[in-house]
Amino acid sequence: MEGHRKRHCWECRRRYLVCDSTEPACKRCSTSGIECPGYNDVKPTRFKWLAPGRITSRRRRRNGALPPETENSYNKIATRTITEIANAAMGTHVATARLEMGTEACALAQAAEYFNSCIYRDLAPIHELGQNPHIYPLSVTLLRVAATSPDYLRFGMVCMTLAHRINRTRGNTQSKALAEKFYLYWGLALRSLSEHLAVEGGRISDMAIAGILTLLFADVSQYSVRSWEECAMLIHVPLQVQQGTSLSWRCHLEGVHKIIMLRGGPHVVAGSRSLEPLLLSLWFVTVIGNTTCPASDVTMINSQLDVLDLLLGRYGTTVSPFQLCPLPLFAEIIKINHLRLRATTYDANRAEEDLFQEANEALKRIHSFSPEQWAGSKLSCKEDWMLMGKVYQAAVALYCILSLQSLSVLPATTALRACCIAHGQLLQLLLNEGLPSPRIKRFLLWPLVLLGVEAVQGGAAMRAFVSRQLPELSRVVGIYVPLTAKRVLETFWDSGETRWDACFDRPYAFTTQIAVDTRRFYPDSLVNQGSKRLLPE
Repeated sequence: MEGHRKRHCWECRRRYLVCDSTEPACKRCSTSGIECPGYNDVKPTRFKWLAPGRITSRRRRRNGALPPETENSYNKIATRTITEIANAAMGTHVATARLEMGTEACALAQAAEYFNSCIYRDLAPIHELGQNPHIYPLSVTLLRVAATSPDYLRFGMVCMTLAHRINRTRGNTQSKALAEKFYLYWGLALRSLSEHLAVEGGRISDMAIAGILTLLFADVSQYSVRSWEECAMLIHVPLQVQQGTSLSWRCHLEGVHKIIMLRGGPHVVAGSRSLEPLLLSLWFVTVIGNTTCPASDVTMINSQLDVLDLLLGRYGTTVSPFQLCPLPLFAEIIKINHLRLRATTYDANRAEEDLFQEANEALKRIHSFSPEQWAGSKLSCKEDWMLMGKVYQAAVALYCILSLQSLSVLPATTALRACCIAHGQLLQLLLNEGLPSPRIKRFLLWPLVLLGVEAVQGGAAMRAFVSRQLPELSRVVGIYVPLTAKRVLETFWDSGETRWDACFDRPYAFTTQIAVDTRRFYPDSLVNQGSKRLLPE
C-alpha cells in the first residue's frame, strides 16, 4: 500500500500546502507561476534568496517569531485576526493596527488586519455615494483564497499596507523598522514576479498584469523597462505611485501597455471581466499623469482616444470609476492631452488655426457641462456629487486654459485671465468645503494641484491654502504623493515662471489610489463575491 500513497511535490512540502500530485507538475505550482520540482525521492537543490542579515536555518529563529504554519494553523491565524478587527470594520474607532511580521502566513494575515482596521475604515464612507463593488473588507474566506495566489500578489498586498503605515506614521520611531520590512517583502515580490515573467506563458497573463498593477499603487520605483527580462521591474509601478518617491513610473506604465498590445489591444483586453478593475485604474493614472508632464512626453494617447467611446458607453450609467471625475470631463482631459502633444509636433503655421479652434470648442464643452444635471442622476449624497462636479469643472477648465496657453495654442488674453481667476477662486472655496469630507477627500488631490498652478498668479493666500492642505491630505490618505506635489509647486512658485510646462518639467502622477481589486481572479463560489457587476448609480 505504501507504493500507492499520494505524494506531495517538494515545493508544496516546503510551503506546507496540500499538493494535488498531478504529474509531471502539480497544478498548485503551475497556478502560482512556480516551476514544480517534482516528486523524486531526493530533495532537489534549491538556492533561496535571502535579504542581507537574514538567518538561513529554518530551525533557528529570532525571539518572537512564529514557526512556519501549517495550512490549518494559517486558517486559525486568519480567523483570529479577522475576529479581532470585526469591530473596526463595523466602525469602531481603531487608532493604528499593529503590524509585526513573522512568517509569511502571519504577514498576510497581519496585512489584512491593518487593511480592515485602517485602510478599509477610511474607504468605507465612499459607499454612501453609491455602492462601490471594488471597496470591501478582507474576510476570512478571501484571506484563505489569497493564500493560494502567487507570491507577488500576496507580498504586494503586504507592501501596500506597509507603505500606507509608513506614510501614516512618518517621523515616528517605528518608521525605520517598517521601511526595512517593506523592502524585505518588496524584494520577495519582485523576485516572484521576475520568475513568473521568465515563464513563456506568464509574460502576458492576467496574473502578471494583476501583479504589476497591484504593486503599481503601493510605490513608484526607479527602474525602466527595456526588455522582457527587465519587465519584472514593472512590479515597482503601483507602490511608486503611493510612495511618490520616483519619477520613472511612466516607463512601467508603458511596459504594461506593451503587454496589453501583445494581448490584442485595449478593446480585446477590456473584455476580460477579471481585468476590468485593473484597466480602469491603469487608464485613470495614465490620463491624469499625462496632464502633469511635459507636452512632448504625453504617452499612450492613441490608445486612450481609441477606448474613449468604450468608456463613455460602458460606464456612463455606473458609479464613476475614475476617482469621481465626471466621464464627460474625463473625456475632455484626454482630448486636451492630445492637443498638447499635437502642439509640439505639428507645423505651427499649418496647424495653429485648427488647434485654436479645437481648444475653443473644448473650453465651450467644459463650460456647458452641468454639475446639477450630473448630480441629479445620483441616488444618494447629491450634494457631494454636485460638489465634485463643480470641482472638476473648474479644475478641467483651468487645465485647458493654462496648459494650452503654455504652448501658445490659446492666447494670453484679458478675458481668459479673468476666466482663470474666477475658476481659481471658486475652486478654492469648493476644495475648502470638500477636503474635510470622509466621502470625497481622497478624490481631490488633482484639483488641488490644479489650484496650485493657478496660485502662482492667484496670490499668497491661495498658495498658503494649497501648501497647508497637501501635507494634511498626505497624512489622512496615507500616501506620499501630496508631499511631492507640494515640493513641485513650491519650486514653481519660487522660479518666477508662470507657464504650465515650466511647473511640470518631468512626468508626475498625482493620484491617491493605493490598491486595485483582484477579487475577480477567483471563483465567485470561493470568495462569495455577491456583486458580479458595477452597480447602477
